[in-house]
Amino acid sequence: MSRPPAAAPLSLLHRTRFPATGDGPYPTVIALHGRGSDEADLIGLAPYLNDQLLWVSPRAPLVLNGGYEWYRLLGVGVPDAATFQAARIALNRFVDEVRVTYPVDPRQLFLFGFSQGGMMAYTQALSWPAGLAGVIAHSSYIPMPSIEAVATIDAAGLRGKPFAVLHGSNDPLIPVTWAREARATLTRLGAVVDYHEFPFGHNVDERSVTAMRAWLTARLTPAA
Repeated sequence: MSRPPAAAPLSLLHRTRFPATGDGPYPTVIALHGRGSDEADLIGLAPYLNDQLLWVSPRAPLVLNGGYEWYRLLGVGVPDAATFQAARIALNRFVDEVRVTYPVDPRQLFLFGFSQGGMMAYTQALSWPAGLAGVIAHSSYIPMPSIEAVATIDAAGLRGKPFAVLHGSNDPLIPVTWAREARATLTRLGAVVDYHEFPFGHNVDERSVTAMRAWLTARLTPAA
């Protein structure tokens, strides 16, 4: 499959990073940035995780203080219902577009979300686990009441699905207890959870990068 333009005209503005060699299909990471950031954020981690991966990093649809967000908040941990549903629909559409536009190996499509992007990754995974090889959620939580209000949890599809959950024990924005609750919820649903706490705040650092790299690399398989 020949490569499309560096960023094809899909429904969400985005950036891509292709592996240095090969024509695909590639194991792929769709990277979902946090609240107030943009599509240039997480894709900067690509060289430090695994160079075999195609990265696609979309911009969230709503403007926020010079950055962007996936949905509005009514309070800490309380998504606005209308914009949360709109974000879920937008992400579903974008993931479908990525799968048919870019040289994606459908057996190796991962979501990586930080903070609010992690909440979107959880939402996608809990309602559509069959389309994903796994999920990385960093500094995030599962907004379960909001998800259940707009989607059906696919408990059968979650059995055995791999998740990497990483969180700073000193996170001042999203308490580490919420990450522990996410681990408990995923485990109850039958997912396989690789859980890490690190002594930092609401950020990524070399320790969590090392853990994510090991998790991703262990799940990559040769192209058919």
